[in-house]
Amino acid sequence: MNRNNVVINNNYIGDHMKAATVSIAEGKKGFSRLIQDASQNKEEIIITRRGKPVAVIIPYEEYQHSKKAEGYRKIMEARDTFLKTSISANEIYRESRKQLEKRH
Repeated sequence: MNRNNVVINNNYIGDHMKAATVSIAEGKKGFSRLIQDASQNKEEIIITRRGKPVAVIIPYEEYQHSKKAEGYRKIMEARDTFLKTSISANEIYRESRKQLEKRH
C-alpha cells in the first residue's frame, strides 16, 4: 500500500489512540498491512468512501473494551430505570428466573 495516500494523525487526544485515514481502494491494496498497523501499533484506521468516513478498524482489545463500556452503560441505565420504579431487586430476580426456566 502506498502510505503517501494515507493521512496519519499521530496526535493523541486524551487517551485516544493514533489514527490513520485510508480510502476503500487503498485499503483493499494493503488490507493485511492495515490490520497489522491497527493491532501492533494500536492504530485506529478510518476507512473512507469519497472522503467520508464509513468504517473503522481498531485493535481487538479496544473493541472488547468498548463492548464492556457499552454493557456497563446499559446496566447503569437499567439501574436508574429500576430506581425510579417501585420494583425491588428480589422481584427482578424472581421474574428473571421464571423467564429463564421457561426457556429450558
